[in-house]
Amino acid sequence: MTNGVKRAGLALVLALTVGPGAAWAQTDDVDDGSAVVVDLPEPDRGCPAKPEFLPMTPMGQVGIDRLGWLVHQAIIPPSKDKFFQAGARSRSGVKPVPMEQAKKLGALDTTKAPIWVFGKEKSKACKGTPIAYWAVRMGTDEDRQTYLMAELAMECEVLPPGRLAGTPIALRQKEEPTGCVLRRPNRSVIGKESDGIPPDYAEHVPPQDCAAPECARLWEYFGVTGDEGEGAFDLTVSYLHRNGSNPCNWATDDLSMLLLRTPEGTALTPLKPGGQLFGGLWDFSGLRYILSREMGVLYAYDYQKLKAAPKAVRYGSPTEEDLIHAKRTLSPCKK
Repeated sequence: MTNGVKRAGLALVLALTVGPGAAWAQTDDVDDGSAVVVDLPEPDRGCPAKPEFLPMTPMGQVGIDRLGWLVHQAIIPPSKDKFFQAGARSRSGVKPVPMEQAKKLGALDTTKAPIWVFGKEKSKACKGTPIAYWAVRMGTDEDRQTYLMAELAMECEVLPPGRLAGTPIALRQKEEPTGCVLRRPNRSVIGKESDGIPPDYAEHVPPQDCAAPECARLWEYFGVTGDEGEGAFDLTVSYLHRNGSNPCNWATDDLSMLLLRTPEGTALTPLKPGGQLFGGLWDFSGLRYILSREMGVLYAYDYQKLKAAPKAVRYGSPTEEDLIHAKRTLSPCKK
């Protein structure tokens, strides 16, 4: 038996005995008649079926004076909160947490399941490694808690804090979610006072008396969609009751809702509890998750299980400022 035949026989034995992995190998003939094993690329895993979503918060929002993001780890119970004692518990603040203490307070074990961060539009996830931990105290007198957050070193570029639509999303799982990409809102329409609301949106808006010129109705929507038109749309409608020339004196009735469109039809379906849309995850099967957030809660709607409640992750307590600006309106008032 020649050396070439021996190598070809060995390649065949390996292909038959390595089990499931053999599906990703083949043999290529070379000029001297021998054969070598060539590994084929591993197929994309797609978006995880049971993701553990980790919301991200701008550093500046919690009192750290620099650009960057913190990823949610856990809520620190009062019995373990040694960072904010006595009078400090009645105020917002941020304090560093020693690395050795973070695990006892609920820091996630990234050696077993790494953190994967989705940053820019249609970019693949990259690994994020915790390099520092922070105890963040936030909220109002009625609801104030301490949150453990991690500062990450990331292997990819993310957008700086600013618009909600640029907020990164992180998830935790053992394997890299290859083939799963984040899409940002890519469609936007602003309706003028004289424009009617498109019929498929209008059917979800309750009737409202609004006769010009005493009342004006404004509306807008933006959405994140895939190649087949499937996706979600964030609709806001405002009724402005004019009283004088100063828009800041006008009363408003405002409505916001999150709506889903499937590839099979043009009808829109409301998503509850809603929240403000900031992205969606797609893979080779199409749309997988719609992402929104509202008042310190991240919502992830599973496109394949729309009858089920969305995954909800509490990552922050609303501050007084958050409550003031919680009302979404199209009022022209500039304060």
